[in-house]
Amino acid sequence: MKKASLTNSISYLLIVFIFASCSVSKYASKQKETTISAIKFLNEYIVPLNPSYQSTVVGGLSGIDYDAKKDQYFLISDDPSQFSPARIYTAKIEIRDNKIDTIKFTSVFSILQKDGRQYPKYQFGKNAKADGESVRFDPIRNRLVWSNEGERLFRAADTTLVQPALTFISTEGKFLDSVPLPKGFEITKQTYGVRKNAFFEGLTFADDYKTLYASLEEPLYQDGKQAAFGFAGALTRISKFDVESKKNIAQYAYNLGALPVNPTSASDWNLNGISEILVINKHTLLIMERAWAKGHDDHTFIKLYLVDLSAAKNELDNSSFTVHHPKPLKKKLLFDFDVLNIHIDNFEGITFGPDLPNGHKTLIFCVDNNFSKSQVQQFFLFEVMP
Repeated sequence: MKKASLTNSISYLLIVFIFASCSVSKYASKQKETTISAIKFLNEYIVPLNPSYQSTVVGGLSGIDYDAKKDQYFLISDDPSQFSPARIYTAKIEIRDNKIDTIKFTSVFSILQKDGRQYPKYQFGKNAKADGESVRFDPIRNRLVWSNEGERLFRAADTTLVQPALTFISTEGKFLDSVPLPKGFEITKQTYGVRKNAFFEGLTFADDYKTLYASLEEPLYQDGKQAAFGFAGALTRISKFDVESKKNIAQYAYNLGALPVNPTSASDWNLNGISEILVINKHTLLIMERAWAKGHDDHTFIKLYLVDLSAAKNELDNSSFTVHHPKPLKKKLLFDFDVLNIHIDNFEGITFGPDLPNGHKTLIFCVDNNFSKSQVQQFFLFEVMP
């Protein structure tokens, strides 16, 4: 081949490669968006209770997210290293004939601390605890973000205060970076800050993975009372973070519904809060509210709402909703799980799955069974009506 021809050929190949790279990068940076008018229940799939996988106990599945390129799911366990070290699973979920046909766990890796060590087994009075509640995958940076709920526990013998955290890790579990907590979101000995078991229960990326939303399960102490039977005025917060700077750029007030039934007695488990969130498009979030009430222990009340952020008021500088009354987000009921008339367990995870043959998107839900013999490890599949 002549030198000129060789040079031209190389130049051509470089141009093709550059355009191809740009095309792939552009495609990879775009988050799929949709609209939802309704959702249709397709089927329930039950995993055997607390099976063993690679010497770990599979359970406590509190968050799920889908990697479309690899057709695999990430599932975080909220086990505080009691049964096995704090961990994340990958899995294949095969859908056939509009039903979940099989769920196969394909790998597991430990969530590592900043020093590279596994999280120790949780002990009262110690200041280390992993309590994973949500996990989301960022395909642009090929990393995960997870929320650690921390601990707020007062006992006669000891007091345990473990600060919650929002952390970026590699897809092998290695610590990469953490997001600074917004002011007032700390766990304290006072009735100020985050309540026990009420940190960022929900996470979702938005704006082509430039934005991360994080929802508090229940109100901060300074924002007023928890939801209760007959009281639908509880206000929690949804925070918006810029992913690159990790800066908290907005906070929104979200009005929780009242407990749907009257508890038979007082209990820490009498509550309604945000269990998970999922971005639908640039201005819409799907919110899952989950409620329990003493005396109704075998049933979890799950409702799905759509929230429009386009007219949302930024409450970032509002330090207390009881002092400065906020403008809550407007929400619209999408689906009440009670209409299914089947057992509803402790649903905590939501993700979009693959499209169905008709082009409609799917939603997949997973249960945190609390490693309890009395609970069911359910997965639900829904069809999204655009």
